[in-house]
Amino acid sequence: MNCKNRSDNMGLEKNVFLKRARLLVLTLVFAFISGCVSHTESPFTRKQDKEEALTSYIQLGLAYIERGDLVRARKHLNRALELDSESSGAHAALGLVLQREGEYRLAEEQFKKSLDNEPGFTRGRTYYAAFLYSQQRYQQAYDQFAIASEDTGFVSRDRVFSNMAQCALKLERADLAIAAYEKSLSLGAQDTAIFLQVAELLVQEGRFNEAQRYYNRFLNLVRTSPATHSAQSLSLGIQLAEHFQDAAAEKSYSGILRDLYADSLEYQQYRDRNDNE
Repeated sequence: MNCKNRSDNMGLEKNVFLKRARLLVLTLVFAFISGCVSHTESPFTRKQDKEEALTSYIQLGLAYIERGDLVRARKHLNRALELDSESSGAHAALGLVLQREGEYRLAEEQFKKSLDNEPGFTRGRTYYAAFLYSQQRYQQAYDQFAIASEDTGFVSRDRVFSNMAQCALKLERADLAIAAYEKSLSLGAQDTAIFLQVAELLVQEGRFNEAQRYYNRFLNLVRTSPATHSAQSLSLGIQLAEHFQDAAAEKSYSGILRDLYADSLEYQQYRDRNDNE
């Protein structure tokens, strides 16, 4: 009886041992699989973390540039370049820092490096174009803005065209300026200065009917926004009123010009013109 019990106990212990062994093997297998999965996912996680860190450093750099803190801006942009030495965003932003510091040759090198690394980086191209404009290299600036304007998905595309127009004015190309301003407005720009500038250019070109249409759009904005008349806008209104022989409009604009801007060059010119008549 005792032998039988001993035998049964040994069999039971053997079964328990085998079950525990199987459980241990399964645990080790699952641990190995989990380790493999973690190891497989970690490169993607690290890559994502790196990209997020890169973006954060660049955004912080740009924020510090806007605040005028160039030391901190450079610090964050250098960290971005440590993560990715070919980062177009970091090189373009560093170009802005160097431009602010008056290091124009080095700034241009950074802008060019940014575009060499990523020719389709439109934001960086607008930085470079604005830099060229500040250096009075208007044709080159116009060309860079023109390339940037081809990016139909760029958020600030209307501003790109208005900047093209500014370059065209410096190049004394009123035709290009008008075309660029009109494109800017067609993309949704609602800037009173643009409506006024287009109207003035059209008057200079002798295209009074078109000029009046843009001036009317300017007036609508003035009525529905905090914007107010300037001496320039009133003078232009007087010119259009005189051309279309609208005595009431001329009287209204000249009266406002006298009341608000009596010391302005525009009012003095208006008085001289009327005195001579």
